[in-house]
Amino acid sequence: MSAPDVNLDRQKRRHRPMLRGLWIGLAVAVGVALLWAVAAALGVQVTDAVTPASPGSV
Repeated sequence: MSAPDVNLDRQKRRHRPMLRGLWIGLAVAVGVALLWAVAAALGVQVTDAVTPASPGSV
């Protein structure tokens, strides 16, 4: 049994921010995956980007 007063335009408007958030999250995840894949293909290691601290600097 469906609800008696279904307003599809109002429901679309209310769900729009949540759907935008999902799309933004998906885009960020795809971007990170692409960056990771490119870095792996180029042979970049995480330790290449981090400089070790010298013993006297701590």
